Amino acid sequence: MLLIVAFLVGLASTFHCIGMCGPISLALPLNRTSGATVLIGLIQYHLGRIATYSLLGLLIGSIGMSLSLFHFLQWLSILMGIVMILFAWKRHWIHKMEFRQNTMMQLLVGSMGKLLASETPGKLIALGALNGLLPCGMVFVALGNALLSGSLIGSMAGMAAFGLGTFPAMVAVGYFARQINHATRQRINRVFPALLTIVGLMLIVRGANLGIPYISPKMTELAQKEQPKNPQRVVIECHSKK
Repeated sequence: MLLIVAFLVGLASTFHCIGMCGPISLALPLNRTSGATVLIGLIQYHLGRIATYSLLGLLIGSIGMSLSLFHFLQWLSILMGIVMILFAWKRHWIHKMEFRQNTMMQLLVGSMGKLLASETPGKLIALGALNGLLPCGMVFVALGNALLSGSLIGSMAGMAAFGLGTFPAMVAVGYFARQINHATRQRINRVFPALLTIVGLMLIVRGANLGIPYISPKMTELAQKEQPKNPQRVVIECHSKK
């Protein structure tokens, strides 16, 4: 369920980011000798971005391990669903979370600028990896969803699914960036609120503890699955037998 939600969040974020990522795609140092070379370059760039998202999921998963209180995660799921629906219709709230000038932002932008001007092998992958660290409201939403898994692997898989959700549309935007005008972006952006609202409702239903397998499982059942079935007994002998 969480992987599906993560993928849909990634898909929704492409509609949110087209206005921002179109200019970035135009600035990428792609080999434009043919359509194939452009496509290969874009795939390298976005794979680097997805790798960073996966590492962020691994980091947030370490927090999730300490928050493995299932009733807390239940209410967190409902809260995240409400936040997503609010973000869908109050998009300026997302923008307030993005691209604030600070030391980290300056460091990232400066590093990306140096990479753009360099001839470093694999710089497209490196640029994508740095792009994954740029402050983005939808990435914050995806990290909140990844936290709900309550495990390292689950959080990492959730962020990877988020990245894969962004992959098809963002590659297409990069490939056809010169053909996408402002009017086209406006039409595409109309899909964003509806899709993010659906995702928010899915999270609310998941946290409602309705006992529906995969969609809204009982938290007590999840807790039982987390417990080891056959715990091993460890016996320590302090005195050797004669």
